[in-house]
Amino acid sequence: MTDKSRWGFEPASLRKWIPAGVAVVLLVGAAAAVVSRELVSPEDPKPPARKASGFVRFSDPPGGISISYPAGWRRVASPDPQVRLSAEGDGSSMLVRISDFPLEVGPQTLGPAKRLTDKLVRSVPKAKLVRPPQQIALGELPGYLYLYTFPDPASGQRGAHAHYFLFRGQTVITIVFQTVPSERLAELAPLFDRIGGTLRATPA
Repeated sequence: MTDKSRWGFEPASLRKWIPAGVAVVLLVGAAAAVVSRELVSPEDPKPPARKASGFVRFSDPPGGISISYPAGWRRVASPDPQVRLSAEGDGSSMLVRISDFPLEVGPQTLGPAKRLTDKLVRSVPKAKLVRPPQQIALGELPGYLYLYTFPDPASGQRGAHAHYFLFRGQTVITIVFQTVPSERLAELAPLFDRIGGTLRATPA
């Protein structure tokens, strides 16, 4: 899948898509502010599983997923057991969360799921998306990709999130990529796309 087909536009042209407003989005089971705190938690003492082609492979057998991230990124710990992976580097970060979902969702039943994720996004005051959510599939899991900007309290700048909702039965896997300032999303979109493409669903 090309960058354009996944992100809905050529990454190099993203700057003209980012609006002047800012937005935050409600994560399943947590607010976006929690994401920021988790991404600066103390370093995880556990070593990475292995390295290949400059990437580290992270496996979560209980959660039934595996995903790779750049070997130069630093793992950070989270007190939230739903957060299975948090890592940061190169002025960006990623978070993987596995949560229960109130609906049974599959490739043919994404409509009701989208209505709920849309509602979660719209419930945040002054939320504004970069563009409408796009239906995607990662690791053969169906879902949606939301792109939005948000006010970063640490820097006082506007940051950007690429937020995936992926569904497997009554489980939702959220992957959130973050960068500050928001203009860097154009530069980092191919890397985020590559990381997302490494997701694999495994037997839980």
